[in-house]
Amino acid sequence: MQHSKHLLLLIILISLLSGCIKEVKKTTDNNVKYNLIEPGNGIYAVVEKDVSEEKLENTFYEKVYFDEKKLIKIERYNKSSELTDELSVAAITTFEYNSENKVKQVKYFNSQNQKSVDEDFGYHSIEYIYDEVGRVRMEIYRNANYEFLKVPRDDSGNIAKVDFLSPVLTYEYIGDKLRIKALDQNFNLLKEVVGDKPCVPFIDCGEND
Repeated sequence: MQHSKHLLLLIILISLLSGCIKEVKKTTDNNVKYNLIEPGNGIYAVVEKDVSEEKLENTFYEKVYFDEKKLIKIERYNKSSELTDELSVAAITTFEYNSENKVKQVKYFNSQNQKSVDEDFGYHSIEYIYDEVGRVRMEIYRNANYEFLKVPRDDSGNIAKVDFLSPVLTYEYIGDKLRIKALDQNFNLLKEVVGDKPCVPFIDCGEND
């Protein structure tokens, strides 16, 4: 009987230690950094990267989460250390990755951790599809209900004369040129232009340079 009690205590102790080890691994896998930021007329600017928490008092800053080297979330705070939506972008941006460790989806959330949509164009998320050599082949813009954005049309069925974002953009790489096609929610061609290389916000678009 005494032996059984000792065995039971040993099992409980091992379980507790195992739980502790898993928790330590979880916290060390996710690296967190702080950047000082400055509001601007457009997107905010990062003025100092990877600062200590002691420097965050009475400043705007962002808290950046990494899973190993992959950026997985950005949180933006005001001078009172509260999540803020007042920096020309929602308080929270999250990043999901595909099996090739390329960004698959970018999503935006407000300071209450609710889905946020762009004020001008109404998208909540951007989805990226790549070709066989890792280049962005398609961008898809969706609203908070995960539906394609809709191209605004007037009563006659013509495209309304207002600013809008095409729900689907495709990229065709032809030598040193890039052909971009704008499509509606039904994949009908709206416009075709020669343009610049696509990029992922806050990763290679230059917002944080």
